[in-house]
Amino acid sequence: MNSKECEYIYKRLNQQEETIAQLVEIIGATNRRITDLDRRQLGVEHQMIRERPLSFTPST
Repeated sequence: MNSKECEYIYKRLNQQEETIAQLVEIIGATNRRITDLDRRQLGVEHQMIRERPLSFTPST
């Protein structure tokens, strides 16, 4: 293998490492957003349950 081939392989490897690092950052940010949305949704559901009037009344 000559030096030009080694240099090409080295550059490609660095590009792939940078791409992987960017993808990991994107995945992390996406997971944080999903977690935040999930928490918000749970909060909204709990609030709706607390505020919902009862649709039936017990017989006496």
